[in-house]
Amino acid sequence: MPLTVLESIAVALVTRLEGMVNSSTYETNVSSVIRPTRNGGEYNIEDLQIVVRQGSEEIVDDLSYPGNPPLICKRQVFNLRCHVLPSELESTPIDTTINTFQADVIKCITSGANWYQFGSLAIDTKLLAVELINEDGGIGGFNLPVEITYRHSENDPYEVRA
Repeated sequence: MPLTVLESIAVALVTRLEGMVNSSTYETNVSSVIRPTRNGGEYNIEDLQIVVRQGSEEIVDDLSYPGNPPLICKRQVFNLRCHVLPSELESTPIDTTINTFQADVIKCITSGANWYQFGSLAIDTKLLAVELINEDGGIGGFNLPVEITYRHSENDPYEVRA
């Protein structure tokens, strides 16, 4: 079954992040990368887990083009909710763990030439400001919004257009 351009981008993003699970390339040993199902899915929050959630989308008229068919440009935000839930016996400050985790996620997403194109699926990608998640005595971590700009034919969301 073919995937829409947007779904292909989501799959590429998740696949890239899955490279952090049990990897010696990064300081953070990510436990899992989750893309929840309709009702949030059946997953338990774990230490050093990434949950990928699709956020808001907007149409970018300035980057859309007329034609037959016209090109529609969209910006899609993906929120990477990165959970940190250390043991009560952990002596490393949680902020140290969060800072390292954040640096590793950024390193993972931006690795490789033309990383921002996600294999020619997108025209640009921006990492937006990190939002901290602070739950006293509970889960901590951060949310990293990733804004991906892409184009497709107005009448065919399966067709990548540059």
